[in-house]
Amino acid sequence: MGSHSNRNLPALWPWALALYARPGVSDALLELQNEAGLDVCELLWGLWLLVHGRAPVAAPASVLAPVRQWQQHYTQPLRQLRRDLKAQAAGRPELEQMRTHIKKAELQSEREMLRQLEALAVSAALPRPAHLSFEALLRPLTGELNARHHQLISHLRLESENMAPTSC
Repeated sequence: MGSHSNRNLPALWPWALALYARPGVSDALLELQNEAGLDVCELLWGLWLLVHGRAPVAAPASVLAPVRQWQQHYTQPLRQLRRDLKAQAAGRPELEQMRTHIKKAELQSEREMLRQLEALAVSAALPRPAHLSFEALLRPLTGELNARHHQLISHLRLESENMAPTSC
């Protein structure tokens, strides 16, 4: 095992919340989710690994299958319910309250997914190779992206690197 293991990494959930709160990050993540079809939790996990000296494995599909199943069965349906209710809830406090509860459940589901991803920091990650770019190391999670989406990834890289502890 490399010099970093999952025991040396900070907890993923608070790190992800701190990154999400940085300027432009939430917009970039949502655009990548909505336009490029990327999974925000997987992307946050990949960024977290990279800024802490690790990298996702080159072929993560089989290792990530249980986590992706969680996302498909729980998080995505909750997100769809929340989105579907948006127009109907406008001006209707009882439906807006229901939508808020669904949003909280969706967030809790994402938190569980990040917990599962954090547990994979050893089995689905390797020490970060210095000779490969940040974007190349994220490619197993992102696939090929257009120029605009590369710009968003670059912004996320900069913001996540600015958060990284100086000791890493």
